[in-house]
Amino acid sequence: MIRFEGIEKIYPVYARPQDRLWEWLSRKPRHRLHVALTGVDFEVKSGETFGLIGENGAGKSTLLKIAAGTIRPTKGQVFREGRVAALLELGAGFHPEESGLDNIRFMAALHGVQGEALEAFVAQTIEFSELSSEALARPVKTYSSGMFMRLAFAAATAIDPEVLIVDEALSVGDLHFQKKSLNRILGLRERGTTILFCSHNLYQVRSLCQRAAWVHAGRIEALGSTEDVVTAYEAYERRRYAHLRSDGVSADAEVGVASAGASASVSAPVKIMRLTIETSDGVNPAQVDSFQDLILEIEVEAYSAAPFHVGFSIVRPDKDNVFGTSTQFRVGHRPLSGVGLHRLRVKYPRLPLLSGEYLWSVYTLDDSGLQVLDMAELVQPFTVLNQRHREVGLVWLEHEWLQVE
Repeated sequence: MIRFEGIEKIYPVYARPQDRLWEWLSRKPRHRLHVALTGVDFEVKSGETFGLIGENGAGKSTLLKIAAGTIRPTKGQVFREGRVAALLELGAGFHPEESGLDNIRFMAALHGVQGEALEAFVAQTIEFSELSSEALARPVKTYSSGMFMRLAFAAATAIDPEVLIVDEALSVGDLHFQKKSLNRILGLRERGTTILFCSHNLYQVRSLCQRAAWVHAGRIEALGSTEDVVTAYEAYERRRYAHLRSDGVSADAEVGVASAGASASVSAPVKIMRLTIETSDGVNPAQVDSFQDLILEIEVEAYSAAPFHVGFSIVRPDKDNVFGTSTQFRVGHRPLSGVGLHRLRVKYPRLPLLSGEYLWSVYTLDDSGLQVLDMAELVQPFTVLNQRHREVGLVWLEHEWLQVE
């Protein structure tokens, strides 16, 4: 369990380094105050997976450092129960001049691991990290960000923590280790570990977390069920995006970049090859009529036998999702598998979209549906024209007039 009570964190900010000395000599303030956090009050329950979301600079990392005990709040208190492991910024807790192996032993000592348990801790960390003996013998200052993450995550989870704090660590490293780390987190969650999970990947937050908090400008803007909080944050992001567009940012330019952009990974085990739509007017028509039958066809190519899922969504140019689904949500939800080309066809009978501009976003996912393997976002634009009805909005909803007086 982690409980925050009246947390406030304020930093003095100096215009020049020498102002610190002049302030001390003159006893006159030469700094301004930056309020990183204020009025933070909430509790992460025992055994809960709790998400933290928000913009860069909102105060999330500061809050996580306070939760981990690496910094102290200016005001308020934080209460923690159980053995805590934290994955904060890359390299935190490592001595750059020492080898990877020595740093593993330092981490064990910091957590009070001794005797036979120490050797088991070292062996488990090395096995999970998959780092070579040569790499472990080198100073960690020579490590890449991915190697740092491997070592830090392996060491942090080898102690079987009762509380795990994760700050964007899963965004670093190759797809194989990201998936392996997600599986480790899922295993810890199943065993009742309390997890405080901070990420910009809203899909992972939705999938992993029971509750969430949106941190904005140092305050808790929203707190509650994950879906409610993430939906509120997405609405804020859409308003902010609309404001940027009104200031002269071209939506068409952004869509063009996204359409031509590279996949999530050039070495993705399952790559998106082609997306087409079919109507009675032909293949990939620029214009689709409301209430026409529409078939979406997606081709992906798998380069390994590992099972996977495919997801897609219809998106507005402002990035608002109109509708999305995945093979994971089918009845039975068995993943696809097998090396080679896979073709998926989905039919929309009497497409209920009303007039407007739309695009597609397509994703390949691992068998858990959490790890994105490849993506093609905001592609294949098409226009819908509603020439049959005069109603307005995004979709047609079946309705019946019961009384008009």
